[in-house]
Amino acid sequence: MADIADRAAAEYAVYEEARAAARLAKPAPVHAEFCDYCGVTIPKARLDALAGYDCLTCIDCQVLLDRKGGGR
Repeated sequence: MADIADRAAAEYAVYEEARAAARLAKPAPVHAEFCDYCGVTIPKARLDALAGYDCLTCIDCQVLLDRKGGGR
């Protein structure tokens, strides 16, 4: 009969497998050359700063979206 440590280890292994699968299934971040809202070129520094996250807006449009409560 399995003791509590064995059951916990088995449960943790299932959790880690699910986490790994979710990480692999995550789509790559989307980066746009031009802002979706105003069409201005998004500076490379902004794209670099947001590496690993979606970047579809210039900083000015993002500030406006955040103020309206619709920021990404």
